Amino acid sequence: MSPNCISRDRTHEQGAPIRPAATDVRCCRNQRGVTYIMVMFAIVLMGISMTVVSKQWTVVMKRDKEAELLFRGNRIKTAIEAYAAAYEVEKSKRANRYPLSLDQLTQKPKRYLPVVYKDPMTGQDFELIKVGAEIRGVKSRSKEKPFDQVHFKNADTYDQIAFQVQAPAAQPPTVPPKPPGIAAVR
Repeated sequence: MSPNCISRDRTHEQGAPIRPAATDVRCCRNQRGVTYIMVMFAIVLMGISMTVVSKQWTVVMKRDKEAELLFRGNRIKTAIEAYAAAYEVEKSKRANRYPLSLDQLTQKPKRYLPVVYKDPMTGQDFELIKVGAEIRGVKSRSKEKPFDQVHFKNADTYDQIAFQVQAPAAQPPTVPPKPPGIAAVR
């Protein structure tokens, strides 16, 4: 209450109650209404700010997941390339150039991946890109549209982005050079 408002339960020294003036009562009632309006205004402002923050947070989280998709996809692609490159050395130990499952990339003696990564966009396993039984890459299963158009060019949805190794080009057979001609000695 303001100092101009007088409480209704005050009394004179003789015990007679003091009656507040009409303007004093109006003053107290007006202050209660202003406080109520200010509280309602604060609640509306908090609601609007929470909506804005939640939208920004959603964008931040999606961009974080996109960065993680790029990291994991490229990491799996690099692991498959390294596995295929090691085939020339390990031909006697394994039958396939490319892995048949992503678990093969995590097995000892040479681990190409620390773990089998999940698709960060869906939280599920990546969709495998296979040629025959061999895995050549992975892609997301998400049907959402990516924000990042720099790294995910021309992709309408995440499932159109493939992290895939290129098959080695067939090399033409090498013909040993002819030895230099020996001139006949006369």
